Amino acid sequence: MKNIYLFELSDVFADQVYLPYSSGVVWSYVKNNPYIKDNYILADWFFAREEAEDIIAKIKNPDILLFSCFMWNWNLNCQIAKTIKEKYPSCKIIYGGQHQPLADRAKGFFQEHPYVDILIHTEGEETIKEILYEKPCEEIKGITYNVDNKEVKNPPRVRLDGIHDNPSPFLDGSYDWVMEKNKREKNYNFHATVESARGCPFSCAFCEIGDKYYQKIKTSYEKTKREIDWIAKNKIEYVTDANSNFGILFDTDYDLAEYVVKVKEETGYPQAFRVTWAKGQADKVLKIAKLFEKHDIQKGMTIALQSFNPDVLKAVKRKNVHSGKLKEFIDMYEKENIASYVELIWGLPEETVDSFIDGVTYIMEEGYHTYLDIHLMMLLPNAPINEPGYKDQFGIKSVNAQPRFSHRSNPENLVDDLVSFVTATRKCSHEDWIKGHQFRWLVIFGHYLGPLQFISRALKKIYDINYKDFYTDILSYCEKYPNTYLGREYLTIKNNLTKILKNERHWGDVIPGCGNINWEVDEATCIRLVNGKDIFYKEMSEYLETKYDMDKSVLNDIIRYQKFRLHDPNIQYPLTESFDYNIHDVIENNKKFTDKKNTQTCDGKNYKDIYEWAKFTLWFGRRIARYKTRVK
Repeated sequence: MKNIYLFELSDVFADQVYLPYSSGVVWSYVKNNPYIKDNYILADWFFAREEAEDIIAKIKNPDILLFSCFMWNWNLNCQIAKTIKEKYPSCKIIYGGQHQPLADRAKGFFQEHPYVDILIHTEGEETIKEILYEKPCEEIKGITYNVDNKEVKNPPRVRLDGIHDNPSPFLDGSYDWVMEKNKREKNYNFHATVESARGCPFSCAFCEIGDKYYQKIKTSYEKTKREIDWIAKNKIEYVTDANSNFGILFDTDYDLAEYVVKVKEETGYPQAFRVTWAKGQADKVLKIAKLFEKHDIQKGMTIALQSFNPDVLKAVKRKNVHSGKLKEFIDMYEKENIASYVELIWGLPEETVDSFIDGVTYIMEEGYHTYLDIHLMMLLPNAPINEPGYKDQFGIKSVNAQPRFSHRSNPENLVDDLVSFVTATRKCSHEDWIKGHQFRWLVIFGHYLGPLQFISRALKKIYDINYKDFYTDILSYCEKYPNTYLGREYLTIKNNLTKILKNERHWGDVIPGCGNINWEVDEATCIRLVNGKDIFYKEMSEYLETKYDMDKSVLNDIIRYQKFRLHDPNIQYPLTESFDYNIHDVIENNKKFTDKKNTQTCDGKNYKDIYEWAKFTLWFGRRIARYKTRVK
């Protein structure tokens, strides 16, 4: 019997780790084949990141190593594969997954990685079956293989007819094996992935599935329902559906949503069901969103705009979203009391720092204050945007740095995995990119996690100070006054960014007393602010009074209202405050500003410590604005 080792190494997030879905699907597809069953044994299956040495020590007499390669495990995979090949030269090492290069991008790969024998392109189920059957490499479609450290590229493999009748690792016992191993060794809480549909009809240039190969959508709804039953039976709290456009096939998607809700109501699991919503079709998926919201199973609707600049959208072939629908979508969701959040990407081709800032502040001007998710543009290995001609056309320059993954455990002890971040284009210099990154930090920390949000909204309503001026003024303040509380935070973020781009540190911060996990920079600023809030708001008050020549009594009321609405782990709720002006009605009810005295009471969850507060407010709750207290 030949020993097979499976690798799908995922980061640990607090105590959570993903069930190995990609390798699970492949193993389920091949394991019951009579020939494979008689000739191979699953020796071990590695699904959680560990030190490379610890993993290598567990590998004995390997014949086949199958690696699922993603940006978060690439270097770790390579370190393990290289060492095993040196120790066991006859062992066959096979790479699949999104991070290994497509066939037309594999030139020179085996010179750089001579220990790898085969690259599997696109879908891997049938390809791996043929490899394990020991079919000659020259007869296997969909692979590039190593001959004397040179690439031999075979013709592509056609897609599977469908995925609905493929075996499932949930249903055939494969994950029982994983669950038992977990109980023996680490006892992580698992996060499950299902795949109700595979494929995407769109061709966004920055996406790895923006290839014509995947444009036809193939579904597996009935199988997914049975998988949900298994998930509930095993009390798995969090599930992600890998469907790239949930709701686009409305009838079947709604039917699945109803089933997930039914199972949760009957069993208590899954507690959350995360989906990627169909793009530009918020009105179409609203019915599903209402269902999820009613049963508290999905937090936040995504409005995936990526940019407001039409030149950018044209450059990245993003024609499926119309930013002019933003106000319509926001109003629609607010009417139904459904939380939503907007997604943008900083660093896309043709974006300027000015158009980026204009887009971010336009969202605020439209009355949207729940949450804004701003991703940093990466050159994913197999995305169309990473083609040499595309990069040359738009003047794209990049820097290799660690992936920007929030909340992973023990970040300082992990093997450095590197991805390419866009740091300049023909319309954006490196200096402009840094400025945009600083602005991103400021508006997410200040506005969309709350510490400056109610100040800016009050100044907009009372003094007609627009959001762009307010936040660019604050950024200038940080640069001009580096010894202030916020100035020091700004310098810390700026200096850390310099180190990140030199690959001298990871993104984010580990905060003492707040779990040994990697907090986003904006979250980290909020956490530190908890114990420096009085100094921060005193300095802000002094600056704003001078900058905008404000009435001190009005400003004092605005500052007190800001602190009143920002959830504070050091305060016991409910909380009652008296105000000299009707700040609340001005901000929330669009009333005319008056000096009418009033008393407000707000409510919020009381947390046992700052870590629990940060976890549930800034991590789990950021997309539904849990950082805000609720005014009764």
